[in-house]
Amino acid sequence: MPLVRIELCDFKSYRGHQTIGPFRNFTSVIGPNGAGKSNLMDAISFVLGVKSAQLRSSQLKDLVYRGRRLGRTDVEEGSAAEEDDDGEGEGEGTAKKAWVLAVYQDADAKEWKFQRTISTTGASEYRLNDKVVTYSAYNAALISHNILVKAKNFLVFQGDVEQVASQSPLALSRLIEQISGSLELAAEYEKAKDAQERATENATFNFTKRRGIAGEIKQYKEQKGEAERFESLCADKDDLILKRNLFKLFKIEESIEDNSRNIVNKNKELAGLREEQRVHDKALEAARAEQAKVRSSVMQKEKNIKKAEKTLDAKRPDMVAIEAQITHSTRKINNAAKTRDEVARNEQKLRDRVESLEKELAGVRRVADAVQEEQRKAAQHNMALSEEGLEEYRKLKASANVLAIDERQSLERLNRDEKATGRTAAQLTEREKALVEKKAARNEELNVQTQKKVELEEKIASLQANLARTRQDLNNQQSEKTRISKLEAEADEKLQGVYQQLLQAGVDRNESERELRLKETLANLQRIFPGVRGRVVDLCKPIARKYETAMSVVLGRNIDAVVVDEEKTAIDCIEYMRNQRAGQATFIPLDTIQVKPINDKFRSFAKGARLAVDVIVSEGAVERAIHHACGNAIVCDTMEVARYVCYEKGQEVKAVTLEGTVIHKSGLITGGRSTHNTSKKWDEKDVQGLMRVRDNLKAQLRELAKQKPRGQTDENLIAEISRLESASTVARDDLSACKLRITGLKDELKHIDKEIKQINPELKKVQKSHASCVEEIEKLTAIVNAAEDGIFKTFCKKIDVVHIREYEERQLKVAQEESKARLQFESQIARLGHQVAFEKDGLTAALERLASLETVLTTEEANLAKYDGQKTAVQDEIVASEKAIEDLRKELAEIQETLEEKTKNVEAVKRTTAKAGKVLDLALKEIATWNDEIEKLALERSSIYRKCRLEEIQLPLLQGNLKNVPMEENLRDEVAMDIDENEDGTQQLKKVQDHGIEVDFESLDEDTRENGSVADFDKDIAKLNAEIERMAPNLKAIERLEDVETKLAETEREAEKARKDSKTARDEFQDVKRRRCELFNKAYNHISDCIDQVYKDLTKGKASPMGGVAYLSLEDSEEPYNGGIKYHAMPPMKRFRDMEQLSGGEKTVAALALLFAIHSYQPAPFFVLDEVDAALDNTNVAKIANYIRAHASDVFQFIVISLKGSLYERGNSLVGIYRDQEINSSRTLTLDLTQYDE
Repeated sequence: MPLVRIELCDFKSYRGHQTIGPFRNFTSVIGPNGAGKSNLMDAISFVLGVKSAQLRSSQLKDLVYRGRRLGRTDVEEGSAAEEDDDGEGEGEGTAKKAWVLAVYQDADAKEWKFQRTISTTGASEYRLNDKVVTYSAYNAALISHNILVKAKNFLVFQGDVEQVASQSPLALSRLIEQISGSLELAAEYEKAKDAQERATENATFNFTKRRGIAGEIKQYKEQKGEAERFESLCADKDDLILKRNLFKLFKIEESIEDNSRNIVNKNKELAGLREEQRVHDKALEAARAEQAKVRSSVMQKEKNIKKAEKTLDAKRPDMVAIEAQITHSTRKINNAAKTRDEVARNEQKLRDRVESLEKELAGVRRVADAVQEEQRKAAQHNMALSEEGLEEYRKLKASANVLAIDERQSLERLNRDEKATGRTAAQLTEREKALVEKKAARNEELNVQTQKKVELEEKIASLQANLARTRQDLNNQQSEKTRISKLEAEADEKLQGVYQQLLQAGVDRNESERELRLKETLANLQRIFPGVRGRVVDLCKPIARKYETAMSVVLGRNIDAVVVDEEKTAIDCIEYMRNQRAGQATFIPLDTIQVKPINDKFRSFAKGARLAVDVIVSEGAVERAIHHACGNAIVCDTMEVARYVCYEKGQEVKAVTLEGTVIHKSGLITGGRSTHNTSKKWDEKDVQGLMRVRDNLKAQLRELAKQKPRGQTDENLIAEISRLESASTVARDDLSACKLRITGLKDELKHIDKEIKQINPELKKVQKSHASCVEEIEKLTAIVNAAEDGIFKTFCKKIDVVHIREYEERQLKVAQEESKARLQFESQIARLGHQVAFEKDGLTAALERLASLETVLTTEEANLAKYDGQKTAVQDEIVASEKAIEDLRKELAEIQETLEEKTKNVEAVKRTTAKAGKVLDLALKEIATWNDEIEKLALERSSIYRKCRLEEIQLPLLQGNLKNVPMEENLRDEVAMDIDENEDGTQQLKKVQDHGIEVDFESLDEDTRENGSVADFDKDIAKLNAEIERMAPNLKAIERLEDVETKLAETEREAEKARKDSKTARDEFQDVKRRRCELFNKAYNHISDCIDQVYKDLTKGKASPMGGVAYLSLEDSEEPYNGGIKYHAMPPMKRFRDMEQLSGGEKTVAALALLFAIHSYQPAPFFVLDEVDAALDNTNVAKIANYIRAHASDVFQFIVISLKGSLYERGNSLVGIYRDQEINSSRTLTLDLTQYDE
C-alpha cells in the first residue's frame, strides 16, 4: 500500500505527537463535524508541499497548535503532569513548531519518509528520509513517484468537486496541461513564438523598406523639375509680401502724422477749457469753504448745546437733593414744634399740679394746727384732781416709779423704738407706692416708644426696598444702555467693514439705468417662465480670482446671455421683452444649441495652458451652455505660453492670457484693458450678499436706537433715589432718637425695680421690728401695771376708778387722740411733700426738654433758610441754563438755514463745474483716443518690424537696422504708459518708439500709395499661396536622390539577413509547438477515451444498465492548449443539457468521473477525497463506493473522508476522528474492516 501512515505533532487541532493509520487500499475517515477530519486532509496536503493559502490558513505559522487544556481535578492534573514529562511539555498551547511525517511505500516495497516542519516564526523545513533537503529536491522526489504538487493529482478538497464540473473550458485545458506536463513548455513556447514574430516582422519591414526606397528614387526624379518652378513662385510671393509690408508701414506713418496734427490742434482748444475748469473749481472750492465754515459753526453750536444740556442735567440732581434736605428740615421743625407743644402742655399741667399740691399741703397744715388746738382745749375739760389729789398722785407715782425701774426704763426705750419704727415703716410704704406709680407710667411710655420703633423700622424697610428697587431699575437701565451701546458699536464696526468691502468691490459706482432695467427684466422672466435659469455670469464662476479677467474675455458677449431650458421658452421671453419694450438680450436654449466636442489634447498641451472649461465651475444642468460659450478656448498664464501654443505649435485655437490679451484663431492679437471691467461681474453675487448684510445692520441699528432708554428717565430715577435716601435718613434719625428714649426708659425701669427690691426687705424688717417692740411693750406694761396697782389701790378707790391706769388712760386718750391726729396730718403732709418734690422734678425735666427743643427749632430754621437760599440759587441757575439752551437752539436754527443756503449754492456750483468738466473730459477723451490710435499704430509697426526680422524680409531702410527691434513685446519700452499734462494745461503727444528706423518707400509707386490696399496684396499673395500649396514640391529632391540610392544597397543586405533569421526562428518555434502538442494530445486522448467509460461505471444501474454518456471536445484542435476543452455529461435517461443546468448531484457525479479519468493518466499512488459525496443521495453514494472498491489496489490507494454510511462501510479500514475535550485535542482510532468481510 502506498501511504502507510501519517505522523504529526502540534498540527492544527492535533495536540502533541500522534500517529494516524495504517491506511489500507480503501480507507474511510469518519467523525463528527469539528472533530478534525479536514485538518487530516490539510496535514496530508501540508506534508506534500501544498501552499498555506489552500490549507484554510493565511500564514504557515497559523498551522501550529494553539489550544489550551480544560480545568481538571488535582489528581488529573498530577497524571497529566506525568504525561507531560514524557511528552516534554508539547501541546500546551505554547508549542513553537509543528511537523507532519508521511510514510510512503513504493512498488519495490521501499519506505520513503517525507517530513515538513513549520515554526511560529514562519520558518519551514523539509526532510527526506530524516535528512534536511531543499524544497526542489523534496518536490523532485514527489514527482518521481508521480505526485504532482502543482497539479494536485493526489487530492480533492472539500467543495472542489462542483468547481471542477463548473470550471471554464480554459481552466479545464490548463488542468490537463498541468497533468500532461505540456505547461512546462509554455515559457519556451512563448519565447520561441515572440522570436518568430519579431524575425518575421523584421523581414517584412526590410522588404517594405527596400520597396519604398525604390519608389523614392523614382519620385525624387519626378520632383526635381517641380522644385525649380516652386522656387520661382516663392520669389514672386516674397516680393509681394515685401511690398505689402511697405504699403502697411506707409499707411501707418501717414495715420500717425494725421493723429499727431489732430492732437496739436485740439491742445490749442484744451488750454481755454482748462482755464474755464480752473475758474469753476476755484468757485466750487470757495463755496465748499463757506459751507465748511458754516458747518463748523453748526457743529460748534451743537457742541455748546450738548455741553449746556449736560451742565443742566448735572444741576437737576443738586436741586432734587436740596429739596430733599428742605423736606427733611421742615419735617424735623414740624416734629420739634409738635413735641414742644406737647411738652409745654405737660409743663403747664405739672406746674398747675405743683401749685395745687402746695395749696393742699398748706391747707392740711392749717387743719392739723386747728385740730391740735381743739384737742388741747378739750383736754382741759377732762377729769381733774385737786391740788392735794394731784400731789398725792405725784407722790404715789413717784413711789410707783421706784418700783420695777428696769422694766420702766426698758418700756420707755421700747416705746421710743416703736414710734421710730412706725414712722420708718410709713415712710417706706409711701415711697414704695410712689415708685410703683412711676413704674406704671414709665411702662406705658415704653410701650408707646416700642410701637413707634416698630413703625419706624417698617417705614425704613419699605424705604430701603423702594431705594434698592429704584437703584436696580437705574442699574438695569444703565446696563441696557451699555449693552445697546456695545451692540451699536459692534454693528457699526461690521457696517464699516461691509462698506469697505463694497468699496473694494466697486459698488460705490452708480449702476446705469440699463443695467438696473436688465436685472429687473431678468427677475420678471424667472418669475413668469419656469425654464429661465439666469445669466451665464450668474451660473458659473472661475475656480480662482486670477482667472476672472481671462474668463470674462473668453465668454465675451455671451457673459450676459440668458440660459433657458427650451427654444420655446427663449421665443416666449423675446416676445415678452418686445411687448414690454425691455430692451434686448441673447438667449441660449439648452435643447437646441450645438456644442462642439472638447479637444482633450489641449488639457495637457503645454505647461501653463488650460482649457477654459476646466477653470470654471457650474451646475451640471447648464454645462452645455458653458461649453457652448467657451468652446476650445485656452487660458494661458503668460503671453509667452500663448505665443508658444498659437505660433510655435501652429494650433488654430483662441488663446487668452490672465491679463485679458487674446490671440485669435486667425493669428490676430487683441490687448489692453476693457473700460467695462467685466471681471467685476463675478463679484455681483457676493456684492448682493454684502448689500443684504448692510441693510440688516442698518435695520439693527435703528431697532437698537428705538430700544435705547431716554435720558429723562435716568433723571427721574436719580431724583427718586435722592428723595428716598433723604426720607430714609430722617427715618433713621427718628429711629435712633426712639431707640435712645427706649434705652433710657428701660434703664429707668431697671433703677425703679432695683429701688423697689431694696425697699421691700427693709420694709418687712421694719414691720417685723415694730411688731416685736409692741409685744415687748405689752409684757413690760403688765409688770409695771401690777406694781402700780399695789401702790394706787387706795387712791383708786378714792377717785372711784378701777385702777390708776383708767385715770391715766383718760388723760392718755386725750393725748393719744391728739397724737393720732397729729400723726395723721404729719403722714398726709409727708405724702404731699414727696408728691410736690416728684412733680417739681418732672417740671424741671420738662423745662430742660423745652429748652432743647427750642435749640433744635432754632438750628433747623436756620438750616431751612440756608436750604431755601440754595434752592433759589439753583433754580435761578437752571432757568438761566434753559434760557441759554433755548437761545443756542435759536442761533443753531439760524445757522442751519444759512448752511442749507450754502449747500444749495455748492450744488449749483457743482453742476456748473460738472458741465464744464464734461466738455473738458470729452476733449481729453478725443486726445486719448488719438493717442491710443498712435500707440496702436506704433505697436502694429513694431509688429511688422518684428515679423520682417523673424521672416528675414529685407525692408529697404534709409537708416537704422531691424536688429534694434526687440523680439519680445515690451510695452514699457515701446510706448509711454502715462500721459502727463503740460504746464499750460495741454495734453502731451504720446511719444512712440521707432527704434531709429526710417523706411525707404521709393519702391512704392504713386498709384499704389494712393489707390492700393492691403486686401489687394492679400488677394495676390493668397493666389500665389494656393498655387504653391497645390504644388507641394520637395526642394531637397536632388540631394536626397544620391542618398537614397546608397541606402537601397544597404537595405538589400539587411533584408537577406532578416529572411534567414526568420527561417531559423520559425523552425525553432515549430519544434517547440510539436513537442507541446504531443504531450497535451497524449494526455487529452487518454482522458477523452476513459471519461465515457468512467462515467458509465458511475451512473449505470438497474434502470439504466448502460449508464450515461460523457465526452470532451476541443475548441482549438491545432493548438489545443491555447483554446478550451468543453466537458459534456448526459445522465442516464435524460436529454442533453449544458453542465450549468445539471443538478448538484449530477454535477458531482460528472466531476468525479472527470477527476477519476484525469487521475488515470499518470496516476498518483494514492488519491485523497474530502467529503466528495456531500451532494449525493444514497444510491449515487453506493455507486461511488462500488467504483472505489473495485479500483482500489496496492498500487492505487483511496483515502476518503465521508459522513455517509453507505460509502465508508465499503472500505477496507476506518479511521475515526473525535474531539478529546479533556486535553482539547483531536484524537484518532483505526479499525480494520477486512476481518468482517464475508
